[in-house]
Amino acid sequence: LRSVTRSPISVDETLVSVNDMATIAREGIAEVANIKINRVGGLTKARRIRDLAIAHGIQIYVMATGGSAMADAEAAALAQSTPEEFRLGCWACQDMLTVDVAPGRGPRSQNGDLFVPDQPGLGFAPDEKLLGDPVAVYGG
Repeated sequence: LRSVTRSPISVDETLVSVNDMATIAREGIAEVANIKINRVGGLTKARRIRDLAIAHGIQIYVMATGGSAMADAEAAALAQSTPEEFRLGCWACQDMLTVDVAPGRGPRSQNGDLFVPDQPGLGFAPDEKLLGDPVAVYGG
């Protein structure tokens, strides 16, 4: 595809690992990488992919999958820690859910901007009563 167009190309669903990002960078496949945190295996793996993209001049768009305030907080944290010249945006979709697991807390979308809490870590804790009983408990 790269050989037949000069339009910018963005990778999305095919980006699931650091090895994928290495191939994208090495072969000059795309100018933009959409990093979906849960799809790539969590925040640490997403950060590694982001860092590799930046090292090769590839811009990123950070996306939460799942849409809760918790997923949006991870996406916002990764986006905020990305140099502005490489950060195209951050998609937050908590407004599309019918249950808010952290009412009044966590990052919030207002008029197209995502506002994040200033507390440490992800900046908030979910309402555990709204989450319900755990499906499984590990380690004691």
